[in-house]
Parts: sequence; C-alpha cells; structure tokens
Amino acid sequence: MLQLDDLDKKILELLQKNGRASHVEIARQLKVGHTRVRDRILRMEEAGVITGYRAVINPQVLGYGIHCAILVEVDQQHDFDTFVEDLMAMDEVVEVVNLTGEYDVIIRIWTHDLAHLRDVLYNKISTLPAHVRTLSNMVLDHRQKHLGI
Repeated sequence: MLQLDDLDKKILELLQKNGRASHVEIARQLKVGHTRVRDRILRMEEAGVITGYRAVINPQVLGYGIHCAILVEVDQQHDFDTFVEDLMAMDEVVEVVNLTGEYDVIIRIWTHDLAHLRDVLYNKISTLPAHVRTLSNMVLDHRQKHLGI
C-alpha cells in the first residue's frame, strides 16, 4: 500500500475534481513546483493509485431519461463472469456491482424511455441464462462524491 502525504492527497483531490488539470495548474494552486507535482502524479500512476482519466458524460443530454438500479439474483450453477460480461456488453449498462445478501448483483442502466426500459428488462437481462429474478428501482436522484483521502 502506497503511503500518501498531504501533498499527494491535495493533488488527488484536485485531479478528482478536474482530471484535465495540468501539472502547472495544480502546482500553482498548491504553491509548489510543477516538476514536483508531475513526479508525484507519475509515482501514483505507477503504484496504481491513479488508474486513468476519462470524460464524464451526461446521459440525459443524449436522450437517456430513465436511470434504473436493478437488483439481480443469479443462478449459481452458471458462470458468474460470463453473466457479468454479457451485462457489460449491453449499451445501456453503466455499472455492475457484485453483492452479498439476497441479490447477487446491482446493475445501473440508462434507457431512453419506459418502452426501452421494458425491452432491456424483458428482452436482454431476463433472457440471460444465469438470470433468476430482478427487482427494478427507478433512480429519482443520484449524488456522487469523490473519495475522501
């Protein structure tokens, strides 16, 4: 496990807010040299603390109006990894989380409308061989925060 000092934590906080921030911009905000910031970021990338950078897309602007969280019970006689791969191959699926408890998986999906949601539930997810049952929940609001370090 990589030990993070205060400067590392401040760099990570800024990168979580803006992954496109330059080393120079971060250095300016933290009042340190840009090569020091560059070296710290490189060290955290090499250690696997920082695993990548990506654009965050707003599905609603693209016409996806329904956000749904679906709990799924999986038949343990089927290969779980294949089930997850099949889910991740669906365009509408944005997240799959393996759980303990009554349900085995929670899936987050985005669909255009209720007809599209019905199609995903009945013609995609429920047709997978490992599927046993689902419990669908419409997401009314979604708030997310960065990991506090």
